[in-house]
Amino acid sequence: MTKCAKAMKICIICEGEEDYDYIKKLLECRVWSPYYIIKPFNAKGINKIAPIYQNKFQNDSYDLVIIFCDTEEDPYFDFNSLIKKIDKFHGKKIAKDIIYFANPCTMQIILSHFSKVKLTTKSKTRNTPLIKQLTGVDEYRATEPQRNAIMKQIDAKNYNIMKSNIEILSIDYKTISSTNFLQLINKLESDNTNWVSSLSKKIIGKA
Repeated sequence: MTKCAKAMKICIICEGEEDYDYIKKLLECRVWSPYYIIKPFNAKGINKIAPIYQNKFQNDSYDLVIIFCDTEEDPYFDFNSLIKKIDKFHGKKIAKDIIYFANPCTMQIILSHFSKVKLTTKSKTRNTPLIKQLTGVDEYRATEPQRNAIMKQIDAKNYNIMKSNIEILSIDYKTISSTNFLQLINKLESDNTNWVSSLSKKIIGKA
């Protein structure tokens, strides 16, 4: 990155601790282009994302504000509510351009660093055998020590394994075991930041 190049400032609003820890870990791994200054923010709940998004957007401190969250499970009430709130705020259907999701939960993406997986539930109780098998973390309940133990195992090498594994998943949020996260990370790997400017213009109606 040259001294004269302008880095794009992006805020990623994360639904909760797992999402926030994961984005921070990927930043530590330096797998994305230095042309982005990325600031993750923990919303601590999907129902808190919309007002936080509005605040971050209106503060005009970022070139782009995006969202990273779970869909939860059918009928996806909270997720669809978030989409409607973002669209209403901007007065246009734009939410699907700035919301990156995992169905049923972010653990689907995290475990993809270690193997091809297709979670069918967000239930920690039901997922704990697979989490132990792939990470060695027993009786997973998303405590801070447990989250840290998993994050320590994520690196640039298995980042590429994760990309390959989630590539086979659907990008339809209504499909169980789906995610559009690959679309985001492919953009963040690119030194070409034009997509940020184009999306920003689309959001504010100048595209």
